[in-house]
Amino acid sequence: MKKILFSLIGLLFLITGKIQAQQLPHYTQYMYNMNILNPAYAGSKGSEIISFGTLYRSQWYKGAEAPKTLTFDVHGAINDNNGLGLSFINDTYGKIDQNTITLDYSHTLNFGNANLALGIKAGVNLYKNALSDLYVIHPGDPFFQNDISDTQLNVGAGAFFYTDKYYLSFSVPNFLKNTYNGGTPYKASDIMHWFFAGGYVFNIGDNFKLKPHFLLYKAAGVPMSADVNLNALFMNRFEIGFSHRLHDALSVLFNVRLFNSLKIGYAYDRHVSDIRYYSPNSHEIFLNYDWALGKKVMLSPRYF
Repeated sequence: MKKILFSLIGLLFLITGKIQAQQLPHYTQYMYNMNILNPAYAGSKGSEIISFGTLYRSQWYKGAEAPKTLTFDVHGAINDNNGLGLSFINDTYGKIDQNTITLDYSHTLNFGNANLALGIKAGVNLYKNALSDLYVIHPGDPFFQNDISDTQLNVGAGAFFYTDKYYLSFSVPNFLKNTYNGGTPYKASDIMHWFFAGGYVFNIGDNFKLKPHFLLYKAAGVPMSADVNLNALFMNRFEIGFSHRLHDALSVLFNVRLFNSLKIGYAYDRHVSDIRYYSPNSHEIFLNYDWALGKKVMLSPRYF
């Protein structure tokens, strides 16, 4: 029954002859997945450190053909002022499968204890919509005999201002309003998104810190969304937090630094919007690893 429901939703889009591409995936643990959203973050952890990160999100857990997102990124500084990165996103939703692969470049301006990094990203979007797999009333309908498979360029940019205590981030990951049709009469279109985030670290004691964060994000034609978080860090190793996504979900976050270079985290979302009647939960897990290239490189604590 749920598969039929998703197919009917797809048919409603197709009747108009145009598919509006879904919003870019959102992340509860965005503060540890920043390079995916903002190319200016590339290389921000300092020279002689290469950072690896991966995240998996199951949106609307156990919902038939519900969204699932997998990300991977690697980035590092090539000198004191320039950084490079590689980002990968696989996002599936129903019969839609989209992969985004981008190269990131950042240039950092130093202002004493503060830094301003400016970044650009460029790559490709690989889009596929398996129309032939949809449940349709008339199986022989020629409109649903061919899948959409198309590739388009992607360009984005961002700015990242940060100190040891706080950060502000603004980015637009996709400037181009690409259209995908793969030679079919139907079209799927990208829409522009922007993200604005920030966070601060309050030192309550030697072994306790409070870390509030926020994220605002907007897609063209869609109301603005907002996340607010409050995380508590104990002994620079254990972290627990709570988050509220406006009109959507309440979340609990937990992460632990297993070694100085390795961090793993998990987030549980409990939905409060009407989607809770279909699937009340979402789950997200991430893993970050910082590789120090030189034997004398010390990994100082990073709080974002």
